[in-house]
Amino acid sequence: MLPERKKKSPLKFVWDSIGIPFRFLLFDQAWLPRFGWTTLEEERLNVVLPFVRGKLLDVGAGHNTLVKRYGQGVGVDVVDWGGGATVVADSSHLPFDDATFDTITFVACLNHIPYREAALREARRLIHPDGRLIITMIDPLLGRIGHALWWYSEDKHRHGMQEGEVGGMWTRDVVRLCNAASFDLQTHRRFQCGLNNCYIFVPHR
Repeated sequence: MLPERKKKSPLKFVWDSIGIPFRFLLFDQAWLPRFGWTTLEEERLNVVLPFVRGKLLDVGAGHNTLVKRYGQGVGVDVVDWGGGATVVADSSHLPFDDATFDTITFVACLNHIPYREAALREARRLIHPDGRLIITMIDPLLGRIGHALWWYSEDKHRHGMQEGEVGGMWTRDVVRLCNAASFDLQTHRRFQCGLNNCYIFVPHR
């Protein structure tokens, strides 16, 4: 049984739909609340949060918004974005004991981790046997277009894509990498007008 997502009011849905060109491409995300539009980050969190349970580890936490919204857990990132996440040198070597976390998330970040196979193996080490891994991801075609047009995106603040980063990942590649790290796909749902994907994996038994 999938958890219920909080539904937008009809007026909010219509206003967000009208604002799609501004929300998805033209405006810095920081501007959107001034116009009453939902940010892309907010849409991702609204999809992810119903699946989060127990102790949370958010990898690639950015401003640590998911941990703050959820109310417990730890965010880690290789860049200090000022949100209180723990800054680490390498997401594939994290300072936590085995099976520490009930939920591990990679929200719109796995494509930005060059050593993603190792990062997923580390997630497998850290997750509880009954835990869940949550990943959101756009596909490479949309990612290539988006990262070319998103003048406000975080990679622009880092002087462009680094070696090993990609604009997005196909579903088959996300599933293949997670299977190789001993995770099994449980749920796949699309969101953001079908342009984005949310994957829920569980440890292989």
